[in-house]
Amino acid sequence: MTPDTKATSSSTSIGDPRLTRILVTADEAGLEFVVNRALSERYMCEFASSVEQARQRLADGAFDLVLCDVHAGGASAMTLAEEIAGGDLDTAVVLVAESDDPDLANRAFEAGVYGYVVKPPWPGQLLITVMNALRRRRLEGAERGHSQNLADRRQTIIDMAPIAIYAKDASGRYIVVNAKADELAGLTSGELLGQTDEAFLSPEELTVGSDSDRRVYDERTSHEREDTVEIGGERKTFKTIRFPLLGEQGEVSAVGGVSIDITAEREAIRLRDELAASQLKAIEELRLSRLETIEGLAKAIDLHDSPTAEHVNRMAAIAAFLAASLGLEPDRVELIRAAAPMHDVGKIGTPAEILRKPGPLTVEERAEMERHTIVGHQIFAHFESELSRLAASIALTHHERFDGSGYPHGLAGEEIPLEGRITAVADVFDALLTDRSYRPAMTEEEAVAVIKEGRGTHFDPRVVDALVDHLQEALALRHPKRSGSRSDC
Repeated sequence: MTPDTKATSSSTSIGDPRLTRILVTADEAGLEFVVNRALSERYMCEFASSVEQARQRLADGAFDLVLCDVHAGGASAMTLAEEIAGGDLDTAVVLVAESDDPDLANRAFEAGVYGYVVKPPWPGQLLITVMNALRRRRLEGAERGHSQNLADRRQTIIDMAPIAIYAKDASGRYIVVNAKADELAGLTSGELLGQTDEAFLSPEELTVGSDSDRRVYDERTSHEREDTVEIGGERKTFKTIRFPLLGEQGEVSAVGGVSIDITAEREAIRLRDELAASQLKAIEELRLSRLETIEGLAKAIDLHDSPTAEHVNRMAAIAAFLAASLGLEPDRVELIRAAAPMHDVGKIGTPAEILRKPGPLTVEERAEMERHTIVGHQIFAHFESELSRLAASIALTHHERFDGSGYPHGLAGEEIPLEGRITAVADVFDALLTDRSYRPAMTEEEAVAVIKEGRGTHFDPRVVDALVDHLQEALALRHPKRSGSRSDC
């Protein structure tokens, strides 16, 4: 509970809710607890345990709101509430009742009570009811503070609206206009009243509004549209809803409308779309630059070992085909298509005399040849893109064997990344069908027999099955170009 604090005037609370004084008539701890929980941090709450004490508090100083427990003081509590609500005091009243009593509620609202809650009120419900009551009190206080007639008060309310509000009669003249409508029309306050759209629209644009007005009259229904017009030399976009205003006989006597200036919103959308397009372009350029980098590396390998470029293009197509056959996502399939050509990039560090040696390699030469997996991995290992990471993995693992007898690390089974297992099958399959300096190309039957023989030892059985099950499609992807060199295997 906050200490008693007298306000010199209730008007001081309008700007700062913490200066708002609320008097609570309650004779039980439960209601006092709820009030403290819901209101005390936002408002200055004072408590009276009886109607007599409440009257004394009201006599001592002004309160913005009285939260009156009508059962705390019996009939006298309800009388107090009615006196405050119907009197000259600038004080709102909210009733707290034991139960939901329609008769009591009707009596309260007829007396001018601002709100009604039932015990035990929820803190959130109580706060909203009090805030609404205080807001209503402030609005009514403002009205009492000005000697305005009904039309003036209506104009004040609609002028507070952040959107344009207006009405036009059958001749198209504005009979109701708020300040925002004048502003959007590029006119001074009150200038649009009594005029037509000719005051701010060009002849070409006048038909837009008149067509919409006629549609409202003819169809007796609301009409929404978005238009871009020039006002004061500036192009502006408005979202407008026009609706019929009915006369006493149910006829459409005028057209009402609300308009929102969405120029900034549309400009933001345009800039967003341009940014999105620029981002897509940048992403595509980055993708192309990566592919160009791969092509550049492939050409570098080609200069070092010319048959390799032909081999990598064929096996990359087969690897992507096998990945798709195994159910990999399309994006992953395309990454494999792009990364697989780099499986032998490490051979750029292998001496040409070893690559082109026509006969068997010595132990030392074989060790030097096998180093290309490590070198290929090192080329890509420090890059962060997904494509580079995949290329590094394939370069490192495409010579691992399913039974663990491969190189460079002797990985086995699913220790070998799936992309490496796929590349291994595609790599060997294409190599077997290609002439080499140390052997001629095998027939399709012979190559398939070798692949099947390596199922479960050299190769992942699933990948082998995918190749065998779709053999003709895989063969169709090959475009042999005969040449001879020690490219792989």
